[in-house]
Amino acid sequence: MSEAKVAFVTGAASGFGKAISSKLVEKGWKVALLDINEEAGHELETSLGASTKFFSTDVSSYASQSASFLSAYNHFGGRLDALVANAGIVDRSSLYLVNHRPSAVSDVPPEPDTTATDVDFKGVIYGTYLAVHFMRFNKSSTGYTPKIIATSSCAGVAPHPALPQYSGAKAGVVGFVRAVAPVLKAKEGIAMSAVCPGLSPTAVLPGVVIDAVGADLLTPVEEVVKVFERYLDEEGDAYSGHVGLVMETEEQVENVGGYKFESEKGKGVYEAAMEPIFEALHGSGSGLDVKGMF
Repeated sequence: MSEAKVAFVTGAASGFGKAISSKLVEKGWKVALLDINEEAGHELETSLGASTKFFSTDVSSYASQSASFLSAYNHFGGRLDALVANAGIVDRSSLYLVNHRPSAVSDVPPEPDTTATDVDFKGVIYGTYLAVHFMRFNKSSTGYTPKIIATSSCAGVAPHPALPQYSGAKAGVVGFVRAVAPVLKAKEGIAMSAVCPGLSPTAVLPGVVIDAVGADLLTPVEEVVKVFERYLDEEGDAYSGHVGLVMETEEQVENVGGYKFESEKGKGVYEAAMEPIFEALHGSGSGLDVKGMF
């Protein structure tokens, strides 16, 4: 009997995270449930049973996320096969200064609430950084290619003016995944991809939006989960670097391509700069064939 694979899922207590965690347990995985909502997290652990363990986690805090990773890694016998970096929230305040129109220029606006950026983007960076570390120390082999799947959004490829910070953070996730996926595959044997769901009926989406859009235009949660399943599958390493936009069904998922330079000058600049910058910043070569990459 093969050893059960272990996944860490952030934002596991609700929405996509809850559905993904449930599906993984159904498939025989062990799952670390990471979420800031302790009540919902413990309830999910009780519901899913002994294959899971809840860890109270604020993904925007490196100390919190790293402590949870270490506890989860040790709890599940010293292994991490897949990270689903899913935790996310929408804008907590307006960046448009609609209600701040003082009479004096010296009356500067208060500091904006950037929690959405911290959770949606910084949390993914922290999680990826930690996953690479812990995956290197796996105590045994399951023959499975380690995976990191990040949750972006349709707003990450088609920014929405109503959610500027969320759109920017999710676009950051897309750019981050495209940047690091080829290096992680070449140097670590880790496959990384992103899923960009359409508007789905999860806790992240305000009820007023769901009512305004209408149920027939929402992307079913189960269809989004199918894309995660595809990327997490045994053969999912073939999707490394994919940014999967799912607006309708899993079968219609679209790999949104990155920017390609039309001019030879643009390509040449990027290709020529790649290795010198990589070596200066990271202390080693990239391990990539950059010709034609851009």
